[in-house]
Amino acid sequence: MVTVYDPAKGITALGLMSGTSLDGLDLCLARFTLLAGKWSYRVLHAHSVTYPSELKHLLATAQSLNAEDFARLHSDYGIYLGEQSGAFMERYSVRPDLIASHGHTILHQPQNGFTLQIGNLPEIAKIVNQTIICDFRVQDVRLGGQGAPLVP
Repeated sequence: MVTVYDPAKGITALGLMSGTSLDGLDLCLARFTLLAGKWSYRVLHAHSVTYPSELKHLLATAQSLNAEDFARLHSDYGIYLGEQSGAFMERYSVRPDLIASHGHTILHQPQNGFTLQIGNLPEIAKIVNQTIICDFRVQDVRLGGQGAPLVP
């Protein structure tokens, strides 16, 4: 099922950001509105969560994991994102229209036409029962970009 949003009424989105610095997960709730053909936004809440040391280690060494351990990390990281999203929504008593996450970058070679993000996004949807928007980096690289489509 595809949900259609009316930009004039606004869209509230919870964005998840994880960087290769491995300092943790940033969560930001923002309200986007389209007025007279121009988008505007307002940050409603933001919060950062430091990674537990074991998760940080697994993310840092993910490229060297065997297939089974890598698949487990992919799933477990998605569960972690879902749990952190749920905790954020509970903390601020909010229910966004959608959650946006590119996952966590494990391997990034846009010059060679690929990037690998983990964080099993169906796990997030299952935990928080929300619409999930994902694969920004993957799609941007597939379209010839550098994997940072929101920066421009």
